[in-house]
Amino acid sequence: MATQFERLSPEPPNGAARPPAHSPTVPAPRRADQAFPHACRPPRAGGCRRAEAARRAGVAASTLRGWELRLLAGPSGGAGYTPYDIVRLEALARLVRAGLPAARAARRLDELAAGGGRVAG
Repeated sequence: MATQFERLSPEPPNGAARPPAHSPTVPAPRRADQAFPHACRPPRAGGCRRAEAARRAGVAASTLRGWELRLLAGPSGGAGYTPYDIVRLEALARLVRAGLPAARAARRLDELAAGGGRVAG
């Protein structure tokens, strides 16, 4: 009697499901009015995207995404991250690396910005 490894049948042994054939299809949008995002969009005028901003600030893109979700950081306009935003991200990253919680560091940066960037004393 032949074992499952000696079978000459093209069917998988033990009634296992056959793996689907690879098809290079792009998934369809979820709704008719929803456009599927293209993998390589042209850069925005006047700003950079999250990955580039994270690289310039020295943090991971996932960290920056978390800060955005917690409303601690984000682009100041619809055109992406401006040079001012990058400087603020660098300062936020330095404060977090120094041991300050991200929420407190963002609050401190907002206080400094409101005071014209000058520290009293």
